[in-house]
Amino acid sequence: MAMNDMLRLIIAQQQKNLRSQFPIIPRDMEILPVPRKATVIIGIRRSGKSTWQHEKIEFLLDDGVAAENICYIDFSDDRLDFLRLEDSDPAVITDTYYGMYPQNHEQRVYFFFDEIQYVNRWAQFINRIQTTESCEVYITGSSAKLLSKEIATELGGRTFTWEMFPFSFSEFLRAHGKPQAITDIASRDAILSGCNSYIEMGGMPERMILPKDSMAPIYFQNLVHDVISRDILLRYNIKHPVQLKRLVHILMNSYSRLITVNKLKQRLAGERNRLSPELISDYIEKLVDCYLIFTVPIRSYSSAVQSVNPKKVYCVDHALVQAFSRSTSENSGLVLENMVYMALRRSIEHIFYYKTSQGDEIDFAVGPDSDIQLIQVSWSLNTDDRTRERELSSLFDGMEELGLQESWIITAYEEEDFTDEETGRIIHIVPAYSWLLQL
Repeated sequence: MAMNDMLRLIIAQQQKNLRSQFPIIPRDMEILPVPRKATVIIGIRRSGKSTWQHEKIEFLLDDGVAAENICYIDFSDDRLDFLRLEDSDPAVITDTYYGMYPQNHEQRVYFFFDEIQYVNRWAQFINRIQTTESCEVYITGSSAKLLSKEIATELGGRTFTWEMFPFSFSEFLRAHGKPQAITDIASRDAILSGCNSYIEMGGMPERMILPKDSMAPIYFQNLVHDVISRDILLRYNIKHPVQLKRLVHILMNSYSRLITVNKLKQRLAGERNRLSPELISDYIEKLVDCYLIFTVPIRSYSSAVQSVNPKKVYCVDHALVQAFSRSTSENSGLVLENMVYMALRRSIEHIFYYKTSQGDEIDFAVGPDSDIQLIQVSWSLNTDDRTRERELSSLFDGMEELGLQESWIITAYEEEDFTDEETGRIIHIVPAYSWLLQL
């Protein structure tokens, strides 16, 4: 079948099936198109990017847009392999579409391109149709090329990028038909139950539809394998795949903890998996680029201070990371800290940890200097008096050093306000289910 004929068939097939066959969980993130800029949705594999496209398509249909004015193409379709060839010209896509609907040159057309990284010279193609046609362009993709900062270079500023993360707590509650606000005792109990499920299941949308919970570890391990093999090994032609995979496992077992490149190097060398510090840093940067992990530096105005201090590492999903880590009694606190980090990361890009002059670590220092917040995470303050005293005193020290009057401790279930009578400073002890809904 000729290229044009195949594209014509696929476009027509998709137009007959624009509405999703499965229920769509609306996301809290409001994605707003900008005129003459492609709307790019980036994020880890299977976080819901393609589903968002279908949600947007259904919204357009409900708003009266004709199916003929919508062109949806999933370029992972093996029938479109010819578009991957070096001598292929993606102009055949729009030539075919407007050949089917020539009158639409004069109308607004909505292009939805999924997994566009498979298309040869896709960036030039997107730039061209935005300047020559009346259209809105929505792009998603899973390769590191589309996840990385390269996209700004590829599209020359003709794009507006949005990040898609796994379900937030409120989205998780919505997906399970539970209330998303505490209005009475019944709703509080339902939300508390939902929080327990969220801690266990995490926020990856496909995790919700697994037939058995016992399948979750395999699902998560396959997801990480896909990120490593497709988004990094294939994309960058990595020369040390065994060492990279081992590095990922070590990082997964280090979530919510401090890491240094030198210690990672020593750990790998001890297992006969030698990597230079430069390669370790490069691999970590690529893993961050793929939204698998995130690193958090110490709060400092000096980049030199940040570079010599350890970084904290977190995973994109707190349940995903548990498929790689050994279960211990302290894991619950680390899982909660990872949850809090991801909740912050959805709305704040610059997140730090703080070290007091006494050398005590405070998990998060977020926001500008004029409105900085210190946040500590502890599964429970009531395990023993020493834990409570340690968490409170380090926060009060940090508040004094930064001139703050209030700070927060996020716990699993405990709630109270603790006030220092001498200074009037307040530490709000807040249960996670309540704090997560306030963001």
